[in-house]
Order: sequence, then structure tokens, then C-alpha cells
Amino acid sequence: MASMFANTQNAGRRYQRLFKLRLLALLPVCIAAVLNTGYQYLAVLADAPELAVDDLRGNLASGLGAAYEDPGLYDMLAAGLAHFLPVLIVALVIGGFWERIIAARRQRPIETGFILIALLFTLMLPGAVPFFHVVYGMSFAVLLGKGIFGGDGKTFLSPALLGVAIVQVSFPGAASQHPLWQGLAGYAGSDAIALFNRGGEAALSAAGIDPWSAFVGSVPGTMGTTSVLAILLGAALLLRFRVIAWRLLLAQLVGVIVIATLFNLSANESGAAAMPAHWHLLLGSFAFGAVFIACDPFASACTNPGRWIQGFLIGALVVLIRVVNSTHPDAVVPAMLLASILAPLIDHAVIAWNIRKRAQRHV
Repeated sequence: MASMFANTQNAGRRYQRLFKLRLLALLPVCIAAVLNTGYQYLAVLADAPELAVDDLRGNLASGLGAAYEDPGLYDMLAAGLAHFLPVLIVALVIGGFWERIIAARRQRPIETGFILIALLFTLMLPGAVPFFHVVYGMSFAVLLGKGIFGGDGKTFLSPALLGVAIVQVSFPGAASQHPLWQGLAGYAGSDAIALFNRGGEAALSAAGIDPWSAFVGSVPGTMGTTSVLAILLGAALLLRFRVIAWRLLLAQLVGVIVIATLFNLSANESGAAAMPAHWHLLLGSFAFGAVFIACDPFASACTNPGRWIQGFLIGALVVLIRVVNSTHPDAVVPAMLLASILAPLIDHAVIAWNIRKRAQRHV
């Protein structure tokens, strides 16, 4: 009994360490999300002031003094916070509400995992997301993504990924004339891949998108997925403290590069099949998903061969969907959701193969 209690305590301390490190790794992503959200909002209003929307976030940005004429750092920060914080607060309130109910029903303390879920969920949404959609998606994330499996660290799916997938499926035509929907294919993410599909790199250049702006994150997209630089800073921290598996991360990169190169070799002069691998890595939400969603230590393959298989599958599916299905240009959410569902099966197959090989040695 004492040994079991000690193991439970050790597991709890390990989870809290991972929880804090993952939150810390998201800090540069949150800063980039706020700044780019504010920048995109003010840039659109500077060109078309008539698109200003009289809502809570727009009024809050105006109240904080965010000016779209020649905006500076404060203006971008104020406008970004006016859109990022309300969404995060609603997600936290809804997540805490359901977590409290689950804790009361199961007669256990409230777990802190809903905070990380709310932050990841917020970062994968556009700044103009209606609050009802946040309530809807966050409820599914906590109830079906975490609560139904027993709590923190016991799920085989990323709850935040599940919440975003539910919102995508339920509200596919949600895009409106709000400035922050510019450059977005609804909840499917950045429209840049579809833009490349229509006109190649010339179309990206005409839209003001080049490799540097895509790397830094000054391009349209869902709030936390645009800055590859900020994501790499978070990834460096997670890799340094072994929170995420480097094999799984590297396998995703290999999958994208290999499949994109194969399409490039067989492609015509135009279309998504001709998109070079570096654009697949820079555009959309692949970088964010690869680091913070697919490498979730509790919702990914546990065996080393399984990590290689799952990672390569994710990279291959992202490129395949982007090339074949232009109506879903980003492809990250469905690809990672499918790979997460298959992760237990992949581990089971790897373990069964190892057992079989060992048994053959003793025949």
C-alpha cells in the first residue's frame, strides 16, 4: 500500500513538472499570437475601416487606444490582447466549470489540465471566433477529450485537438466579414496553401507572404500557429527537458519532406502538388501541431518504432490532404486526429512484433 501511494505521488509530481514546462514553452507562442493578431486586425482596418465590427473585442481594442493609422508596438499589443484574452478567458471558465462538475461527481480534487487544454485550444482558433463556438468546442474538449477517459494524463487523444476538430466539423462555413477572418479558410486554418494552389509562389508574393514573414509569423492564420520562430523556441525547451520525443518530431519533418518531394517530382508546373517542402513546413499550423499537439506525451505513441511510424504518417497525411483536397487546405487537424487514434494500434503492433521476434529466437 505504501509503495502504491509513493508511485501515485511520483506520477503526480511528474505530471505537474510536465504541465509547467509545457505552459512555459507556450509563452513565446502566446506573445507572438498576441502581436500578430493585433497586427493583422489593424492592417486590415487600415485598408478598409468599414470592416470594423462593433463587438466586445473591437470595442475593447478601441478602448485600449489601439490605432490602425501607422500602428506601433503598443497598438498591436492592445488590439491583440483585446482578441486573445477574451477567448482564453471564456475557454478557461468553461473548462473550469466542467472540471469542477467532473471532480465533484468522482469525489477527487480539481485537476489543472483544463488550463493547458484551454490555452492550446485558444491558440488554434482565429481571433474572430464567436464565443458560443468556444463554449461548444471547449465543452467537447474537456468532457470527451479528458473527462471520459479518467482525467489528466489518461487520454489517448489531445483534448484541444478534439475540441478544434469538433468546431471545424460543426461550423465549416463560419467565416464572416470580420477583419480577423481575412486570409483564413474558416476554422480549417490559413488560406495560404489554397492560395498557392491557385497561383503558386506569385500568388503568395502578391499577398505579402514570403519565407521570412511566414517564419516570423506576420501572416494571416489562427492565433498561435503563425510564428515558426516562436514555436521553435518552445520546441527547444521541450526537447531540452525531454518533455517531447525527438523521434516523433523528426519523423513528422521527414514525412513532409519525403512526400512533398515525391509530389514535386511528379507534379505539373502549378497546383499544390508543386509546393516545395519548405512551404509545407512554414505555412498553416503544421509547425504548431507537430510540436504541441502530435508530441503530446500522453496522446502519442510510446514505443520508439511507433513514434517513427506515427510521425511519418502525420507528415505524409498533411501533404497528401493538402494536395488532393483543396477545400481543406491546412489538413493538420484531421491528419493529427487520425494519427492519434491509430497510435495505440501502432504501439500494439510494434510490441506484438517484438514479442514474436523474441519468441522465434528461443525456438
